[in-house]
Formats: sequence, C-alpha cells, structure tokens
Amino acid sequence: MRLRTRGLFSIKRLRRVVADRLHGTPFDRTLALAARTGQRDFVFGWNRGLGDIALGLVPLFARIRARCAGSRIVVVTRPDLAEMAALAAIDDVVIVEGLTRDDPLDPLSVALARGLTFRGEPVVFANADPTRWLDGQRARFPPRLVWKPAFNALARRFAVPGEGRIIIGAHVNSETAQYYGYVKDWPAASWHELIARFPAERGVHWILFGNSPTPPFDFANVTDLRGQTTLLELLALARTRCRVLLAPDSGILTAVYYLDGVQPLEVISLWSDPRQGILKQGCASPNPALHHQALIGADDDVRNLHVADVEVVLAAALVKAARQPAPEAAHAV
Repeated sequence: MRLRTRGLFSIKRLRRVVADRLHGTPFDRTLALAARTGQRDFVFGWNRGLGDIALGLVPLFARIRARCAGSRIVVVTRPDLAEMAALAAIDDVVIVEGLTRDDPLDPLSVALARGLTFRGEPVVFANADPTRWLDGQRARFPPRLVWKPAFNALARRFAVPGEGRIIIGAHVNSETAQYYGYVKDWPAASWHELIARFPAERGVHWILFGNSPTPPFDFANVTDLRGQTTLLELLALARTRCRVLLAPDSGILTAVYYLDGVQPLEVISLWSDPRQGILKQGCASPNPALHHQALIGADDDVRNLHVADVEVVLAAALVKAARQPAPEAAHAV
C-alpha cells in the first residue's frame, strides 16, 4: 500500500485507509445494502468542482448501475454544473439557483420540494467523497461523458476565422485556483510569449476559452471567446473546430479528455501537481483518437515550465494534427 499526501502524514487517514481496505468504504457498504434490500433510487448532492463530476461521480454512477439493475440516479447541484451533469448519464438533474460552491446542501429535501417521487426510501449521498471511495479502484470504472452528435451544432454560432489553418484551443486560466493550496495556472506572460511564437504565418489560429476575457491577448490570429460560451458550446468548438488543445489541470481539460466518440485531437496539459485530475485517475480517454501529452513544471510548479519547451511539444502536435482531416468534415451535422 502506497500513500501520497500533500501535507503532514496523518495517522487518522492511515487508519481510515486500512479500514476501507479491510471492510469496504462507506460507499461500498451502502451500495451492498441497497443491492440486498432492493433500493433502486439514489440521490446525490454535489456542490464542488466541475471536473470532479467526471472524475468522481461518473465512476460511482457506473458502480451503482453495475450492481443495481434498473437504478435511477438524481443529482442536486448548482446552475454552473448543470451542463456537465447533462453529459454524465444522470436520470434527473435538479438545479438550486443561488447556490455557491461548498454551501451545505440537503439533496433529498430539495428533490422532494421539486416534486420528485421515489420508489420507496432512496439512498442519499449528501456529501459524496469520491477521492476516498475510489481509492485503488479508479481503473475499474473509467470515466465516460456521453457526447450527443447534435451538440456539434452548438459551435455554429461562432465565427472563427482561419480557414485552411490549424485551430489551437487554449484554456489560459483554470479559474478555480482559489480552491487549491498551490498554483494551477501557467503565467499569462508565458501564454503571451507562446502565442507570439505561433503567428498566422505558421498556419495556425488560436481560440481562447474561459470565463473572463482578462488579461487581454491582442494578436491578429486570436479569437477570444472567454466569457462568451456555455460549457457545451465550448466543448462543441473543441470537438468540431480544434485540432490541438492546451489547458491546465481543470474541469475543461477533464471534460474534453473524457468525451466519448472518435475525434482526432492533440491535447497538451500543463501541471503543477501530477497527483491530481486526469493524471491521478490514470484512465485512458474513451476517445481513441485523442493523443495526450502532460507537461509538469519542475518542483511541482507549473510556473517552471519554460515557453521554449512547450513550443517544442506544440510544434510536434501541429505536425500530427496536419495529417488528420479537418474536424468540421468529420462532424458535419
């Protein structure tokens, strides 16, 4: 048994891990009881990260469906997670307006107040702990997000110039760094320098993804869509326009990585901590045409990634992407 922690060694955590290995996690025990008693309705409250829906909840859902035939899964969550939930094969998604991240949540009360009915007493996970419950079992139920071909049409409203060029998507800021105790984002100055090294003359055009259009990136071959897309629109653009994506460890990276179906895409990820996100999950993408290369900053700090090193990897990705058909041709809707 090998333990990795970001902080001080914890005797309490060691005892918990040993108990989980010997007797099963609380999720294991609850699921076993549900299977024995015939409970088929499961209610989750989720008020944490976007990417953790794919990394944590989707594998738990798969375990439920494998163990309990005819199960129904209900998730109560906040508005900004609704579209990610739509990709997770959830039966009912209940949105709580005004809910902010990490606010306490009573999912069963909310579901009942919205008029949902259940077959007997549902199993309720108000504070799901996928990190603990999936420890040592992540590879058994790899995440998969269901991408409907009709979603591709969501990209049509965005005019992206650069016909005949390779489109590079860039998620330049994870936008959730305040929830972590370490730096997740490559510096804006490094992004500026990298984009400057790949002007239109190199046969590329950039699309910037994210929530806020700051800081500015004033380049002739950049289309800045930060703050202008929903999650599904962003994913549709990545799916039907981009041949390369650069992103830090984030919900966007996770969503793109775990979309099912076949679509050629070169993904370059930028990391401080390789013990998180899709690297921690250790599962292949369900998209067999997706090629991923992770770049990890020295001393577990993404700021130590040199622009020249990222440039080399990006240049190689562009060579590979040039051999693939244009995404629009593969996804005519």
